[in-house]
Amino acid sequence: MDHIRRCGRLADTTHALSLDGALRNVAQDGINPLSWENLSAAATLVVTPTGAPIRTIITGRRHVTTGVYVSRKAGRALPYESMNERAFFMHSEVDTEVVDYRAQPFRLEFVLDGRKRTYIVDCVRQLADGSIELVEIKNDRRALREPDYASKLEAVRTICDRVGWRFRVVFKSSLFEPAHVHRNICDVQSWRLTEYTKTDAFEVAEQLHRAGQMPLARLSGHMGDPVVAAAKLKAKMVGRVVRLDLSHPLNPDTSVSLLNAQGESQQ
Repeated sequence: MDHIRRCGRLADTTHALSLDGALRNVAQDGINPLSWENLSAAATLVVTPTGAPIRTIITGRRHVTTGVYVSRKAGRALPYESMNERAFFMHSEVDTEVVDYRAQPFRLEFVLDGRKRTYIVDCVRQLADGSIELVEIKNDRRALREPDYASKLEAVRTICDRVGWRFRVVFKSSLFEPAHVHRNICDVQSWRLTEYTKTDAFEVAEQLHRAGQMPLARLSGHMGDPVVAAAKLKAKMVGRVVRLDLSHPLNPDTSVSLLNAQGESQQ
């Protein structure tokens, strides 16, 4: 493992780096001195050389729901230890603003109130604007009422601020509600491994360049077998080629638009 503790200024190179490269960059360059009075002047970020999870989740002894989510976007299998984490991976797979993401890719070590603390993030995501986002996934807000844990998360937030990353806590309700959006996400990500070629993507781009946006059924009809075409379009949403409007239940009239490099629809 790469375990380097050093203070220094982080260069603004995140946008040009892959997600794994951005994490290694911080691990190597160190974290700026921290201004929060109870936090030590330096923190250590420990990563694995391959970008694999820092902690092995599936042990066979845990009394929680565990499994592995095979991600097309991340290009690897991501372990999860709750249905909330699995749902968040599904969201990340479908969200066109998410370029890449990892499960538990590193450990933070720091001193808080004179005690050495460690924190393993649930998920790290690279967004289309080049920013890095750390996400803690919780069932509800009750976990945040414990003062020591709340202080620990506040320390992590401070570290992220100094590095130029984002930190947020995601709750179950935002993952499963509204119910029709969750159903849409489950549907789209279920086709994530459907194969499509560069020619397929080019043909869709040509259609959408001319029309701006098209109903799902009409666009699928231009691509041969409508059922196969619809599956490919959903895989292309995961591949950040197109965006399907998931704000309403998926149906033949669902709007499909082409994405630009920032993950935004081109109207």
